Amino acid sequence: MNEASAMQDNQFLPVTAWPLPRKVDCMFYHSIDLPDGDTIDGVWDIRGGFEQYIGHYPLAGKTVFDVGTAGGFLAFSAEQAGAIVTATDARDARDIRTIQFHDVPFHQDRAAWISYYDPYLVNVKNAFWFTWHKLQSEVEVVYLPIEAYPFWTRRFDVVIVGALVEHLSDPVTAISNIAALANEAVIIAFTPVEDSDEQIMRTANDWSNSTYCYTWWTLSRGLYERIFNNLGFSVEYTTATARTRHGEHVGAYERPTIIARRVKPN
Repeated sequence: MNEASAMQDNQFLPVTAWPLPRKVDCMFYHSIDLPDGDTIDGVWDIRGGFEQYIGHYPLAGKTVFDVGTAGGFLAFSAEQAGAIVTATDARDARDIRTIQFHDVPFHQDRAAWISYYDPYLVNVKNAFWFTWHKLQSEVEVVYLPIEAYPFWTRRFDVVIVGALVEHLSDPVTAISNIAALANEAVIIAFTPVEDSDEQIMRTANDWSNSTYCYTWWTLSRGLYERIFNNLGFSVEYTTATARTRHGEHVGAYERPTIIARRVKPN
């Protein structure tokens, strides 16, 4: 094996568990109750609702890949449901894409933006490892860009993608890369879906406000079905509910969860 091949293979290896971080150095995306009685308030709260969030898909005894794990709530919930779980997230800020504006660092000085955003990602990962230690979890972690998935030989029974697709600049290619890892099903949980049979993709906002530069697209029901049908999956929809305490958006929200099941050959 040459050096380039070895480096590529190494990117797929699970990382060594991080030491227990300080709670003050964590950014929690989801609220969670810990075994020691500590309750952590995150941006979103789906405590007690994990099963409906993933469309009541059975996970016990299955291998699960949690894409975009953030603080790990879905990964840890899948583990508690009896799954063997691998979680993943961006390696660093170089894997993040935002809608570009002429007067923001992402466009003007990418290196400066990466230096600014990397500490935030570390705090998000700290939240994962803080919870991992507190739960005495066995979830393994691979920090890997979605673009690398086609080069990975590993497969999972179920791939879970929670509230992520709308934040990807190229969701169609990403869905294809993600689906390639799923032997049984892909669950795209709690994501906006355009209620149309047309195969369309709309901007998730009018792209005029840099505050919302991380939210790219809303895909239609017809487009999701076409993408997954092309990849050998059938599609069904359920409704997921989550609560948020994020700024002006406080309250409970309902969004579709997409369950794509791989069709077995006749």
